[in-house]
Amino acid sequence: MNQKEIVLEQLNAMGFETVEMNDVGYLFKYEDINYLYLTDEDDEKFLRIAIPNLFEVTDENRIDVLEAMHDTAYLLKYAKVCIMYESSVWALYEHYLSSSDNLTELLEHIIMLLEATAQVFHKKITGEEIVGRSDDSDELTDEHLEEELQKMLDGLKDEEQEN
Repeated sequence: MNQKEIVLEQLNAMGFETVEMNDVGYLFKYEDINYLYLTDEDDEKFLRIAIPNLFEVTDENRIDVLEAMHDTAYLLKYAKVCIMYESSVWALYEHYLSSSDNLTELLEHIIMLLEATAQVFHKKITGEEIVGRSDDSDELTDEHLEEELQKMLDGLKDEEQEN
């Protein structure tokens, strides 16, 4: 069984229905959010999962989008936000799979962190304040940021358990 089949089998075991999207990868849904498992036939150990189409980029909002992307990247670890296909913002998580990875825990972590990444990006693009790192403040530390992000992730887990 190759790595792609193992990941797909695990997603299915976790209750996700995956739908093949041509040569791109496999779409699955969690909490009304579309996720995309992007396969790489040339590198089976490379795991990439995305939330596609978070936000549309136009000439008018491109600078604001780039600033929100930068701020999101600065606040979060592991996940990133990027512009795909010139006009669509995506949240991405990339990981090198090893035999010691607990795939269930890893996939749960990726899904929750991508959801948090999408929330942070949307707050940044709409101008909502987020506690985090700041170049002009010595009061905020990585520990404070980790606490704030953990609260956000815990809130997502609580919502999941309520549903």
